[in-house]
Amino acid sequence: MEDMNLQPVYLIAVFISLATLIVFYEINAGKINKNYLMMFLTTLISNFGYAMSVYSDTLEAAMSGNLVSYIGSIFTILFMLIVVVDMCGKRFYLPLRFGLLAYAIVMSFMIATTKDSNLFFKMPELEKYFGLTIIAYKTGPAMYFYIAYLAAINIAAMSVVVHSIFRKKKVSKRTLFTLLLMLVFGTLTYIIPLSLKVKLNLMPYTYILMEIFFILFSIRANTYDLQLNLMNVYKSRGGYGYIAFDNKGRFLSSDDFALMLFPELNDVPVDSQIPSSCADLIHFLHYNDRNWKWNEHCNQDFKITCNDKSAICTIHQISTKGNRLGYLFELRDDTEQQNYIKGINLHNEELKKLIEEKTQQVIVMQESIIKGMATMVESRDNSTGGHILRTSDCIKIFADELLKHPELTSCTPSFCSNVIKAAPMHDLGKIAVDDSILRKPGRFTEEEYSKMKNHAAKGAVIVAKVLDEIEDVEFKNIAINVAHYHHEKWDGSGYPEHLKGTEIPLEARIMALADVFDALVSKRCYKEAKSFDEAFEIIEHDLGHHFDPEIGKIFLQCRPQLESYYSSSVHML
Repeated sequence: MEDMNLQPVYLIAVFISLATLIVFYEINAGKINKNYLMMFLTTLISNFGYAMSVYSDTLEAAMSGNLVSYIGSIFTILFMLIVVVDMCGKRFYLPLRFGLLAYAIVMSFMIATTKDSNLFFKMPELEKYFGLTIIAYKTGPAMYFYIAYLAAINIAAMSVVVHSIFRKKKVSKRTLFTLLLMLVFGTLTYIIPLSLKVKLNLMPYTYILMEIFFILFSIRANTYDLQLNLMNVYKSRGGYGYIAFDNKGRFLSSDDFALMLFPELNDVPVDSQIPSSCADLIHFLHYNDRNWKWNEHCNQDFKITCNDKSAICTIHQISTKGNRLGYLFELRDDTEQQNYIKGINLHNEELKKLIEEKTQQVIVMQESIIKGMATMVESRDNSTGGHILRTSDCIKIFADELLKHPELTSCTPSFCSNVIKAAPMHDLGKIAVDDSILRKPGRFTEEEYSKMKNHAAKGAVIVAKVLDEIEDVEFKNIAINVAHYHHEKWDGSGYPEHLKGTEIPLEARIMALADVFDALVSKRCYKEAKSFDEAFEIIEHDLGHHFDPEIGKIFLQCRPQLESYYSSSVHML
């Protein structure tokens, strides 16, 4: 047994922590809770530190890893408490939060300097245990403050959960009980090995179990968020309401209109079955009626008359990506229903407008994300500051001129709009280029330039993945082509595919002109900016060699607008 090597177990824990962080981010992309994210990040740091420690061959390296693990744990449990308080629907008062943060920082400083101060560890020595490098040490005085900190955090977290189980109706009791069990389990996995003087540290995998729980909770929370979004839609339309259940008939949420019809909903806890005491709810919603199943009556209207009020109810299935999440009972005032029938055309126009508004919001959001990604990539490149903004604006000027030429049948308004949107993505492939090359302050060697040229093909792959679920196929193809082929040349001497003439997609030929022009008139770390005369002379000279001669002539016609734009100090470095 002593020959067994447990080192890989802790290395695996690091990669599992990384995987859980990525999964959490993907599930909650666009609405990341910073406290959850910090908890996942600090857990990764803690597990990495411990893996670093058990793999070390020297006392100094093992101590460094161990200290990283302790510091990561200090902040992991702090953010765990913050997340628990948030899950329970309670407020974490700012002074208390900053006080705990300050305490954690002070302890971290003492841990980081323990080599000189001996505040945490005294006389550390290396031992081997099942292939692991273990540090044997005598406890310093600050270790008791650390243990007290752990105890206080865990007691506070469990107290908040227990209080919420008995006091909070709008929080899932099932989730809270599971959370309480996780907290008790985590506490025991720390206390028991410590009291028995077991040398194996179980906390990395305890943290992983907690991460998995919070991932599952975030998935569940997404269901609640969906109901809240629907509630906002219904609130904006008078005479409408809703009651939401999950696919097992557990109550999720409702709005004011539903509460007006069924006041007893106020007493139904979230994530629980409707109690038998709510007779009206059970009767009118056909709850637990074996002869009237909800999924068999979806999209069918039925009338509800309760407490001298009437409504028309329609059941809808709530689903996402093919997975059924539950049921939504849409409630409409009877009078509103009649108006709805009489004014169906007006309703359709309102619905169309709502869809258009939402679609525009999505488009704006997509463009913001794309520009943000492109700016992030550009921030790594020492030589192209502001390049993305300028080339995008340059494409807009060029597109306006192209639309004045009806003989260019491919240059439709839709096509030009998509090229403008795709322009910021043309250099996304540089994210795959090593910093030593991308941030080099001078000219590239042949080998470095060869590696830099790979960014075009890699950019196409990245853009394809980024836009994988975008339904606009035309935009997706244009964006991929812009990233992939904007360095191709008309005479076939470009890269990465050495395409020639009209083999090069039109959008890439357009991007090439804007890209090269900006590079010519912009100052770089390895060159001075060229004058407008020199730049346009180079463009004109390269028509038919580097650039498409037909659209290149049109680009030259944009000179007044381009000079005006580039002469503005706002756009130049």
